[in-house]
Amino acid sequence: MKNERPISAGLHAALSHRRLALVLWLSIAVPAGLVCTPLGSLTRLLDASPFREALSKGWDSWGILSWHLLRPGEWGLLHSLLVATFAAVLLIQLFLTGGILRALMTGIPRPVFRRVVAESASLFKPNLWAAARYAVGLALWMGLFVAAPARLFRKLAEDRAPNGFWSSSRELWVLAAGLLVYYLVSLKFDLARIALARGEARNARSAYKLAKKRMKGARGRVVAIALFWTVVGVAIQALFTNVGVKMNPQTGAGVFWLVVVRQIGFVVSAMARVGFWASLIRFDEIRRDELAPPVYVPVPWEIPPAEPVPPPLPA
Repeated sequence: MKNERPISAGLHAALSHRRLALVLWLSIAVPAGLVCTPLGSLTRLLDASPFREALSKGWDSWGILSWHLLRPGEWGLLHSLLVATFAAVLLIQLFLTGGILRALMTGIPRPVFRRVVAESASLFKPNLWAAARYAVGLALWMGLFVAAPARLFRKLAEDRAPNGFWSSSRELWVLAAGLLVYYLVSLKFDLARIALARGEARNARSAYKLAKKRMKGARGRVVAIALFWTVVGVAIQALFTNVGVKMNPQTGAGVFWLVVVRQIGFVVSAMARVGFWASLIRFDEIRRDELAPPVYVPVPWEIPPAEPVPPPLPA
């Protein structure tokens, strides 16, 4: 990554560290796969219902609504399974992030899984404390800079037109300020995890102090990096979602290929996530060099002055 821009370093890492992307994909696919077995038993009643033919041809809102109203117990169990799966995915992602960051810093392509698990285990405790600070900080700054002004805008718009200036300003403020606060707090969290993975900080508190120092005066640059990779991730999901919608399977083989296409999309999204982290690592290296104190190297000798030119001899 030396002498590279953050975006270039991220693109290079996304294409060269495909095994790390597969590790990220497995961290999502395995918990989701564990839900498929109980989910299949829940949908057997739907297979025997009159809505099966309509749903097999595509999304049917009335069929889903009728199933929801007639089988509330099955929907409650499905909701619990999805919440448990989401929590497991978040915990696994938090566990693996430290190991993936260290693997990116070393640049060694293999072995991947064993190194990632070993490094993640050594960094899990400080990363967990950093995640707790992230959750508290995100809630605090969202409440202070997003929720409180939005409440003020709502008070100002009470006796005015529904789509007037104050209500429109409230929606615009919630969107713009919410995204900005989310990006700044999340990027500080990611830079703190990079400091922990690099060994520059021993705990979450010192890692956050270092991340704050690295972001000071360069918030626009790091937010631009995050926006770039956000656009890449959204574009990848939009592409594979549109492909899945156009497939619209009506047979078992069609459903199988739809699942395959969606999983390929998730793998490509994981590659973009690896590229984002590599860009942040390169940004952190650049900021570390920029903030380093100048080093003065003493010269062990002095350059002698030039000898005077003798005057010309008289003719």
